[in-house]
Amino acid sequence: MWSDRIRRLLALSLVLIVAVAMTGVLGCATEATEDEGDGGEEAATETIRIGVQTALTGPLPDYGEAAQRGCELAAEDFSGFEVDGTTYKIELVVLDDKAEPSEAAVVAQSLVDEGVVGVIGGLTTGATLAAMPIYNDAGVPQISGSVTGPKANETDFDNFFRTCWNDAVQGEALAVWADELGFKKVTIVDDAGAYAVGLADVTQNTLDEKGAETQRMSVEEGGKDFSAQIANITEFDPDAVIFTGYHPEAGLLRKQLVEAGLDVGFMGGDGIKSTEFINEAGGAENAEGCYATFGSFPEDQQPGYAEFAEKYDEAYGSEVGPYAQNNYDALGVLVAAIEQAQSFESADVVATLHEIEYEGVTGTFSFADATEGAVTMGDIVVSGLTPENVPRYIVTGGEWIGAE
Repeated sequence: MWSDRIRRLLALSLVLIVAVAMTGVLGCATEATEDEGDGGEEAATETIRIGVQTALTGPLPDYGEAAQRGCELAAEDFSGFEVDGTTYKIELVVLDDKAEPSEAAVVAQSLVDEGVVGVIGGLTTGATLAAMPIYNDAGVPQISGSVTGPKANETDFDNFFRTCWNDAVQGEALAVWADELGFKKVTIVDDAGAYAVGLADVTQNTLDEKGAETQRMSVEEGGKDFSAQIANITEFDPDAVIFTGYHPEAGLLRKQLVEAGLDVGFMGGDGIKSTEFINEAGGAENAEGCYATFGSFPEDQQPGYAEFAEKYDEAYGSEVGPYAQNNYDALGVLVAAIEQAQSFESADVVATLHEIEYEGVTGTFSFADATEGAVTMGDIVVSGLTPENVPRYIVTGGEWIGAE
C-alpha cells in the first residue's frame, strides 16, 4: 500500500496536470487576448455569426454559389471591426434552401435558432417571401443581393432590404428595349413563380401602354415539355417571346421554339443571364441573339468592380458570378450598420440601415425608409436608377456580352 504522503503527492500532481490541460483547451476555444491595444492592454476578439440563405442545389446552383462566394469574400474583408472596444471577426452560417419556399421557411427558422445577427438572402423571390415573416418576427435584419421581385417589399416588413434593383424598374426596361427592337407583337411567358409573375406583370403593362399586342401564358417551373405553349405561340405569331422566369425553363423553351421552326426574338430578365442558359438552349447557335436585362448597373459603371473581379478570380479561378458583388455589398452594409450603431441589437441595426449611406463595389447607395411610387421600403436608392440605365446583354459567339 502507498503511504498517505505519496497519495497526497499523486493527487496534487493530477490536479496540476488537469489544470495545464484545461489552460490549453481554453486557449484554443477563445481569441479574447490575441491583440494588444495602444496602452499595452490586450484587446478582446470575439466571433459573430451572419447567416447566408442561398440555393446551392435545385435549379439555380450557379446563382447560389455566386452569392455564397460574394459573402465569403466580404466576411474575409470586413472581419476585424470594433463594437464597444471589442474586435469581431465574422463566421458565416451558410444554409441551402434549394430555391424552394417550403425549404426556405425551415432554413430561416434554423438561422434564427443559430442566433445570427443578420441574414444575407434569400436568393429568389419565392423563397424569400416564405422566409421573411420568420425573420420579421425574430427582428433579424435581412438583406438580399439578388431578389428583384416587387412583392418582396410589399410586406411592409421594415427589416428587409435589397442591394439589387426592384423589377418595377427592370420590367419597364425590358418592355422599353423590346419596343426599341421593333417587337410590336409579344408573347410573355412566366413560370407562375413570384419573381416571374412580378416581372411579367410590369413588362406586359408597359408594353400595353406602348400599344403593343401581347399574349400572356405560363409554363410549369421544372417543366420539360412546352409543346402546348409553343402551339399557342405559333398561332399568335409574335415578333418575340419574353420569358420572365429562370434559365432552366428559359433555355429549354428557346430550344423547343427553335426546333419548332419559330424564328422569333427571345428576351428575358436577370433570371436567364447565365452561361447555363446557352447550354440549356441547345448550344451557342440556338442561343445566338437572345437578349437579357439585369438588376444592377453594368459592370463598367460599378466603381469597385475591377478590384472585386480580380479578388474573385484569385479566390475561385473564375469570372464573377451573377449578383456576387451585390451580395458582397449586402454583407458589407450590414457590418457597416452594426459598426455605426455600435450595437448588435436588431432594432438598432435596422434603424441604422434605414439611415445609412454606403459606398460599395456597385456604387454609393442607401435604402428607402418609406414607400413612394415604384420605390418601396427597403429598396436600394442609388443615383441613376432608371429604366434607361438597366444593363442590356446579348448572346454573341456563345457568351453574354453587353449590348449597345
